[in-house]
Amino acid sequence: MPRPLKTYYVATLSRYVLVNCKTEDEARTQGLEALRRLYADVRHPNAGSLDASSVLTVRPATDAEADLWAFHLNATAGNGGRLR
Repeated sequence: MPRPLKTYYVATLSRYVLVNCKTEDEARTQGLEALRRLYADVRHPNAGSLDASSVLTVRPATDAEADLWAFHLNATAGNGGRLR
């Protein structure tokens, strides 16, 4: 039976993303790619140097974190990813 997707919190020291994955290893990989895009979007000086060792935390997201993430995505939808 296929494993259901789970929401994971993936973070560096200063930024985090939530990703929906089946396993923690998959979350680490997808989270790193999402963090690279996030760092590039904010023109962070270390955007090009993020690697697997930059990811300090990978864990299941809490319900509150998932709710906040959904709120943020809804608030920035259709506005280029920026708050209105």
